[in-house]
Amino acid sequence: MKNLKNILGLILAIITLASTTAYAQEQKIKFNKDTYTLKDYTERPNEYEYFTNGETPENWHSKITLSNHPNLTNETEAAAEYAHKIQEQTPGASVLVLPDVAMAEYITFPTTRDYYEYNALIFKPSKTKGLDMFKFSKRFYAAELNSTEEARKKAINFAQENSAKHMEILDKTAHKYSID
Repeated sequence: MKNLKNILGLILAIITLASTTAYAQEQKIKFNKDTYTLKDYTERPNEYEYFTNGETPENWHSKITLSNHPNLTNETEAAAEYAHKIQEQTPGASVLVLPDVAMAEYITFPTTRDYYEYNALIFKPSKTKGLDMFKFSKRFYAAELNSTEEARKKAINFAQENSAKHMEILDKTAHKYSID
C-alpha cells in the first residue's frame, strides 16, 4: 500500500510540474504558487533554467528546467533511459520511473553529500522536433539542516509528501508547451 501511495504521489508530482510550464521564451513560470524567472540559458542547447526570486544557477533551492531533445522520439524509452543514467551516475540514488506515462522521480546527491536533490520530470512530444522534458528540482543542503542525514530525510519526506501534486501539474501542462 505504501508503494502504491508513493507511485501515485510521483505521478501527481510530475503532473503538477507540467501544468505550470511555459514556452522557453517565457520569462516567468508559475509553479505551485511560486514564480520562477528565466535566469540561465545553459551551455546545453535547447535547455532553459528558471529560479525563484533571489536564487541563481550557483545557489538555489528549487528550479524548473525545460529542455528539448531533438534526437529522441519515444517518451517511454526516454524516461527509462534517463532513470537508468541517473542510477549509473549516482550509485545509491533513489529512482522511480513510470515508463508508461514517461515520468521519473529521483533523489540524487553529489559524492560530497553537501545536499540531496529531489527531481520530478516528464517527457512529451515536442511541437517542433523530438521530445521536450519538463523537470522540477528541489535541493536540501546539509549545512542548512545541520547534517547530511537531516538533508537526506528532508528530501525523502518532501518526495513522499509532494510527489502526487507535482506529477499532476506535470501531466496537465507538459502537453501544452514546447521549446522552439
